[in-house]
Order: sequence, then C-alpha cells, then structure tokens
Amino acid sequence: MTIASSSHINSSLHLCLNDLRLAGVVACLPDHQVQNIQLTDQFSIDDIRQISRSTGVESRYLADKPVTTGDLCLQAAKKLLHYLEWPLESVDGVILMTQTPNQLLPATACRIQHQLGLTKATFAFDVNLGCSAYPYGLWLAGSLFSSGVKRLLLLAGDTISHIVDPTDRATALLFGDAGTATALEKGESDTWHFLLGTDGSGADCLQAPNGGHLSMQGPSVFEFTLREVPPLIERLNSILGNQHDCYLFHQANRFMIEHLRRKCSIPPEIFPINISKYGNTSSASIPLLMASNLSNSYLKPSARVALVGYGVGLSWAAASVAFESDIAFQTMHFSDLI
Repeated sequence: MTIASSSHINSSLHLCLNDLRLAGVVACLPDHQVQNIQLTDQFSIDDIRQISRSTGVESRYLADKPVTTGDLCLQAAKKLLHYLEWPLESVDGVILMTQTPNQLLPATACRIQHQLGLTKATFAFDVNLGCSAYPYGLWLAGSLFSSGVKRLLLLAGDTISHIVDPTDRATALLFGDAGTATALEKGESDTWHFLLGTDGSGADCLQAPNGGHLSMQGPSVFEFTLREVPPLIERLNSILGNQHDCYLFHQANRFMIEHLRRKCSIPPEIFPINISKYGNTSSASIPLLMASNLSNSYLKPSARVALVGYGVGLSWAAASVAFESDIAFQTMHFSDLI
C-alpha cells in the first residue's frame, strides 16, 4: 500500500490512500421502532408535526436500555463475517467509532474482539467521534494497511437515545440508534481521497457533559455546516473532476441536508436520504445509509462515492471512495438470527 503526501488548503487536510478495498457493510437496528407521532405523552401534536416538518424525521429505532452500542455493532460484525466467510484468524483489527461506548473503560472494541472469537493477535480500540466519524474511520483504518494489516473491521455506532433528555424537543424527536460494521481489506483500487478538519472553538454547540444529557445549539450547528460543507464539497469535486456517482451525507436533519444539496448543486437522484425512517444516528448514519439505500443503480463498476460527515466537535470530513459492484450491503435487526 502507498500513502500519498498530505496538503493543507483552506480549512481541510487532504490525504490519500491506495490499494484499499471495501468488502461489505452491515447495519444493525434495534428491534424497537417508534413513530414520532405516537409521542403525545411528551409533546403536543403541533410540536411533533412542526419538528417533523423541519427535521424530516417520522420514525426512529431506539435501543432498549439493556442494549448497548457494542451489542448492535457486534451483531452487525457477526452478520458481515458470516456473509463474507472471512476466517476469524484473517482479521487483524477492530476499530469502533462511537461517542456512546458501553462503559468508560475498557474500550468496547476489546469486548467485541473477544465476543467475535477473534485471535489474541488482534488490535482493538475505540475512537471518540460522532457525526464525522465514518470518513475519519475509513482514513484511520486505511492508513494502518501500510504497516502490514490485511483485513480489519471498522465499526461505527451510537445509542444516542440513552443520553437524550426525553423532554427536550430539539433532540428527543431527532436521534435514533444503530450499529454498523464495515469490512476493509488490502486490494487493488483507485486512490481514495480524504479531506479532514476540526474547529474545537465550537465544541459547546453539541455536547453531553459527564453525567448530563445531550445538548444542541441548533442555529450554531447549522451556521457551522453552511460555512464548512459547501467549500468541502467544492474542493472534493475539484480533486476528482466532479466524477462522483453518488453523495452520501451524514443524516443530520432533512432541511439541512436538502439545503446543502441545493447549495452544492448535487442532483437529487444521486443523493439518497433515509432520515425519515431512522432519524439522526450520529456515527452510524453514513454506513446505515449505505446499507439501506445503495443499490446497483448507484454502484456501476468502479463507482466513485463521496461520503461526507459534519457536526459534533466541531468536526468535518469527506471521503472519495472507489467502490466495486460486488460489495455486500445489508440491514438487519438486533434479534435477527445469524
């Protein structure tokens, strides 16, 4: 594997990776689906309808309290390994991108390594990132292949509903839960490009203090997104000559992503959206969108797909990934038999 040189232009770091193949993505949803319109014990019908119009969220899957982020990601990983028929000893590492780990310590990825039955010669660690987590995770995981890694699992998931104040109309009707698993292996491919950036001065805009509920300053987050994402897409397109076959954005809320789509001049037919059914699933939103919405209509041979995350941190990331047509995409529910 070769790693191209990096460069700083504007507010994003440009990095490149070669010889990396995405083999499959599985998303695991909790069994419990909630329609927002049912939550009249917490909010008025008028409030629910107003928020649904602005966010585009009609239903979400919520994890029951005993079900953790690790549980959802574990089921997704089991399904993916079974489908791909990867020998357990062929997996070199597990990386979990999450902001809602099972506990403060140990790393949830360590428990998943053991639960999957992977060998002790397997690295496993967590990374604390949310809305931008998936493009960051692909870059981080892909970078490790230059050191001799052959295969690894990139997990991304959150159970944000566990830290939401059920009376907060800004968050309680927006966030859903999901866990995902992505299989990566060394293989010939076109260059993958990454643009990464951070503005920690806005950290308070979206946070969950120790022992506290999630809080969000919606207008500030929206302003940040409009400031950083359109230049991010413009630069990504300029690098690739505007050759993307599909754009997968973090599903923050429908008004925001539709506004970004129009501002970035992206045709709706190559811009799938699934937030109405799943809500904002934080780190899981992009791989969940891949698992639920990608099809052969998007993935022609040697397709080029843009993955764009932005939010908590404040942080943003875009990845231009070369996809093959034989990638496995599946969704499942927590109680499904494997």
